[in-house]
Amino acid sequence: MKYVWILLLGLGSAWLEASEVTKKMRDMEYSMNLMQKGFFYNDKAQITKGLKEFSQAYGEFKKYNVFDYLKTSQSMEENIVLNTLKRDEENIQALQEALQKNKILKAAEIHAEILHSCTVCHAITRGW
Repeated sequence: MKYVWILLLGLGSAWLEASEVTKKMRDMEYSMNLMQKGFFYNDKAQITKGLKEFSQAYGEFKKYNVFDYLKTSQSMEENIVLNTLKRDEENIQALQEALQKNKILKAAEIHAEILHSCTVCHAITRGW
């Protein structure tokens, strides 16, 4: 009986972590959508708010080991994921700077790069 409890505790904590990662990804999706609407409707405040929320959610997301979501057959793609995560950090900073300098078109390009990196990671982890 003791082993059943240990197994259940382990499975429960793994499920909890997976649901937390999913929540962070939903938060990032929501904030990316906020920025997108800001670009569509010329609303810099909405872009800034979305970026702030994305940056926070991304920081929390990075606390998890994303490599747990890669299958053994995807181990060669770990470098792509690592480079994508590094580029996201750089793009978050670049987007903040572009907004501060009121370079909205540059900010929109960077937003698109972040969205592209999301798609790359999802394609890898889902085996597209």
